[in-house]
Amino acid sequence: MGLPVNLTYEDERYPHIILTPIGKKNKSIRSIGHKFERGVLSRLNEAVGTYVNEKKMDLKNLHLFLNIKGQTVLPVSFLKDETLHPYFIRPEFFLWNSVSKEHGLPLKDEYLYETDFTRLSSEQLEYHVREVIDDYMFIADISSEEREEWLARIVHSFHAHPIVLLAHEKKNVIQAVETMNQSALLSVLKYPEDVSFWRHRVEIVMRPFRALPDQWLNSRSTTCPHQKDLQFHSGQKKICCYCEVCDYQLFYFTDHDKVLLEEEFDPVKAGKRIKTIHQQFNDIADKNTDLLYQLRQLTFLKEKLIPYRNKLDEALQIAHLIKRYKHDEPFVTSDTILDMYEKLNHSNLPIESFESNLIWLAHIKLADVSMVKQVEEWVDNIPEDMDLALDQLLQELNERLSQVVYQEDDIIITIKDRSLDYASVQQMLDLIHYYGTDYPAHTLVQVLAGKSTNKLRRLHLHETRWFGLLSDWPEKYIQRLFKQLENQGWLMKQSKGYSISQFAEEVM
Repeated sequence: MGLPVNLTYEDERYPHIILTPIGKKNKSIRSIGHKFERGVLSRLNEAVGTYVNEKKMDLKNLHLFLNIKGQTVLPVSFLKDETLHPYFIRPEFFLWNSVSKEHGLPLKDEYLYETDFTRLSSEQLEYHVREVIDDYMFIADISSEEREEWLARIVHSFHAHPIVLLAHEKKNVIQAVETMNQSALLSVLKYPEDVSFWRHRVEIVMRPFRALPDQWLNSRSTTCPHQKDLQFHSGQKKICCYCEVCDYQLFYFTDHDKVLLEEEFDPVKAGKRIKTIHQQFNDIADKNTDLLYQLRQLTFLKEKLIPYRNKLDEALQIAHLIKRYKHDEPFVTSDTILDMYEKLNHSNLPIESFESNLIWLAHIKLADVSMVKQVEEWVDNIPEDMDLALDQLLQELNERLSQVVYQEDDIIITIKDRSLDYASVQQMLDLIHYYGTDYPAHTLVQVLAGKSTNKLRRLHLHETRWFGLLSDWPEKYIQRLFKQLENQGWLMKQSKGYSISQFAEEVM
């Protein structure tokens, strides 16, 4: 950190500035012989000395930061041709950064101020010099601690901000409000005008909390895991902390150890509002006793089916396999037990107690909101002897599966006047298994068509058992055949060729 001794040049005529070469492999200053340079340096030295004396500055931190001594305050740079570089170096360049002795100071715009100080009037130069010195003094104070320590301070102050504290305190309510605002259950609540008003209020009440990135609130001691960009503003003694991934920034004031958010909200008002919409929703829920009862019935049913889960899973698996063979098979939807079990199995229906109906309903996720209207029918049709009913259902399903399983001569696909039976489909799937992702579709078509091209002979594909399997099919029909097999779920299109689907593996 700071300026290496071999890159500094002191001139007793200018005690308040330290000269340094700048530019690639520019590592020394031989002389200051030009009249223009001497004049500018004199003006700079006077402006710096006047401001330092006027403010009675303690330069200790600055000297440690820049690795300089005496009355020196600012580095001023020279180019290779012994001419003055007209832009000050930004102090951020030296912050937590080691300067290479071998390569010198980089001549990059991002490390330089934009003002050409050689063209300024006396008044303008004085203003610019004071601005730059303030920046250096502020960054020098910042350099007394490591970057990680400042980030830790910023994180701590962020979580101590009143709105963030409120977000932590009301986390369950805030999450429940957001969940219910998007829940399908709103569509079955009575008094839609009350629901509409509540949702309108939610958009207003949630603004302070939606302005906070979710990942910044996961823990009270951390923020998101992404790299942070720190920018320093000496005038207000503040650090701007920005996360590009979250597109979020806040401002930390070093003198007060506090953060200011991009958009500030009244925490007292925000707390009252979140409490109000919590109560408003609970009032709406209290008017929907039938719905609450139906949801509790669904929870009861799901718990009641737990002892029979193994048999129900087996029955459901067989029913879906039957449907793979026979797309119009209505087993799952027509059988009350299977329909009920599948929907309940894909629903979240917590049995524990919650502090309010808002929190409880936010934890409910239904596979289909129409379940609330089906629950009475389901309850009425639960067999007294569930084990016996499931045994009979499994027997019926297995019998039906044996009827629909493909036989070797079953016609699977017909293209124009040509048909493909199950045995031929199996052979095609063998071809896809071995070569499907190695070659593009048109190569596989040529293999099946028995077209002995130079490419196929070079790859020895003309020697495979699939060569000429569909030699009596036009190539364009074979291309359609691949498309049909994909549409029916036998194949999956890949970036190169095809692969066998899970359905095909199960059927095979």
